Amino acid sequence: MVALFAAFQLYNWTFHPTYASPSLDYGPLLMDLMAAISLIVIAAQANRMYTLWLAGLQIIAVLAHLARGLSETISPIAYVVMFSGPSYFQIIILGFGIWLHHRRVKRHGNYRSWRGSSPLSSERQHRV
Repeated sequence: MVALFAAFQLYNWTFHPTYASPSLDYGPLLMDLMAAISLIVIAAQANRMYTLWLAGLQIIAVLAHLARGLSETISPIAYVVMFSGPSYFQIIILGFGIWLHHRRVKRHGNYRSWRGSSPLSSERQHRV
């Protein structure tokens, strides 16, 4: 998330995009698409529920770019809110997710961070 924010800042500083233009700017689309793919892969493997919310919100940001590319009549303000708005919710969800994880570890001890085969299922594979 920090890398995505830094990439957007660098892009805006370098190219000075105007989101009021009716054409689609491919830079932010590619950055959001790469972030969405990364978050989907992480969410599929992580043993945390909040990662699914982060990936879902990133998909909304990507869909905002696609909507802009398909329709030139979208208001520039609506477009900026649609692709930048989810990031504010992602920060809040990430903060709460980390806090809840820390609280859970203090109460119940460590648990798996990543999904994978359980010891029981890997034991069954060796018998077969």
